[in-house]
Formats: sequence, structure tokens, C-alpha cells
Amino acid sequence: MKKIFLILPLSMLLFAVGCNRSMEHSEEALVSEVSTSKQADYAEAPEVAAADVAAGAAVDAAANPVNPVNQQLKIIRRGDLSIESKDIQASKKNLDVLLKKMGGYYEQESSTSNRDELTTYNLVIRVPSKQLDAFMGNLENGKDKITSKSMTSEDVSILYYDVESRLKSKRAYLARYQGMVASAKSVKDLLEIQEQIRLLQEEIDSSEGLLRNLGGQVDYSSININLFEYNANLPMGSNSFWSRLKDSFVFGWNLIETLALGIVGLWPVLIVVGLAVALIKKFRKNRKNKFLNKE
Repeated sequence: MKKIFLILPLSMLLFAVGCNRSMEHSEEALVSEVSTSKQADYAEAPEVAAADVAAGAAVDAAANPVNPVNQQLKIIRRGDLSIESKDIQASKKNLDVLLKKMGGYYEQESSTSNRDELTTYNLVIRVPSKQLDAFMGNLENGKDKITSKSMTSEDVSILYYDVESRLKSKRAYLARYQGMVASAKSVKDLLEIQEQIRLLQEEIDSSEGLLRNLGGQVDYSSININLFEYNANLPMGSNSFWSRLKDSFVFGWNLIETLALGIVGLWPVLIVVGLAVALIKKFRKNRKNKFLNKE
């Protein structure tokens, strides 16, 4: 009887331990199954990887903020000039020589002449930013008169280095996506990875174009020049008696030309009026002759 009482508790203890181990094995199997399911879902959805890549890019950008303080400033300088010249052809040649000496070039060049044979040049020139001050000094100390001048400076350092930083991140993630091509498990995955590569490449091309544009404007300053002559033989910008006398002669001559051309332009009317006057005179003469013959 005592043996039965001893065996019964021992059996119950062994049964409890066995149940506990069975439950632990069941939980481990369930966890393994869920983990396998998640990995399969992740492999079938590369867009999740894309989101992770984009999130990683955002984290990298936040961890490496743009700080142009310790970098070279990116300044865009522009100018507008109006220059009055006594001898505009000589002034244009001098400007050509000076521009070549400074390493600049014409971005745009046009000229116009009015009926008084006064020439005006409208020029857009690009000068290396390092030579801009020397270029302006040569113009200001030259023989020609600068009638107006406007210079501006724009700091684009933050924009430039921000685009540059983002471009580096995009190139890094483009390399990651290109590495994922070989590990694609299905055609769907491959197409989605290639689409992400295409979008990244377009963004990289756009950023590279923006950097080139900004770099060109920073390295070469742009100046709009209006080079004109008021009157080659008179003091610059003068309104003297001789200038007004010449203008009066020109006005009188133009008036004579206008009247002469107007009269010539009315030749049909003059012919009709002449014929009408001749007919009237003939009619009166015939009438007078008839009256004399009756007497």
C-alpha cells in the first residue's frame, strides 16, 4: 500500500514535466513558422526593401547635415553696365582684347544702328570670378564713360553642398540596388528593383545637372553690357548749341524730304487736276469765241 502511494505522486510529477516540454516544443515550432513566413513575405516584396533604403538615406542625411561654414563659399556674381563711347569701334576692339586677356568669352553679342549711323552693342559676357574685380577696374579706368553700373552677389553655398551631399547618398544607394539585381528571386522582384534603379538614376542625372549649372555660374560671373555712342564728334552726353543746331538742320531737311515725297506720291491727283483745269479753260475759250462770232 505504501508503494502505491509513493508511485502515484512520482507518476504525476513525470506527467507534468512531459506536458511542459511538449508546450515548449510547440511554441518554438510556432515562432519558427512565423519567422519563416515573414522572411518569405519580405522576399516577395522588394518595395519594403526600397522603403528601408529610403529610410536609411533619410537617416544618413539627418546624421550628416550640410554645414558650408567650413567649406569654400559658393558666390554667384552678376553685373549690368552701360558704357558711352566716343569711338565705339575702337572701344569694342579694346573690350575684345581685355576679355581675351582675362580668360572670358562672349555668351551673347548683338549690335544695332539707327538712321544717324549711331551704333549700339548689347553684350553678355562671362568672366572668371577671380578676374572680375580686375576686369571692372580696367573698364572704370578706361577712356570710355560708365553711365550706369549695378553689381549683385548671391550666396548659394547651402544649396550647392546640400545637393552635393544628397547626390553622394543617391549614388551609394544606387550601388546597393545594382547589387540586389543578382540576388532577385523572381521576375517581379527584378522588375521592381530595376524600376528603383531607373528612378534613382534620373534623380542623380538631375542633381548632377544642377551642380554643373551652379558651378558654372560660380566660376564665371555674368555681365550685361550696353555699349553705345551718343555722338562721335561732340563732347560725351552734351546738349550744346551746336548739337541742337545740327538737330534743327536735320529736322528741316527731313521735313523737305517728307514734303517732296508727299508731292510725288500725289502725282495721280495732280494729273487729274491738271486735266480738269485744261478742260475748263478750253470750254471757256470756245464759249467766248462763239459769243464773239454772234456779234
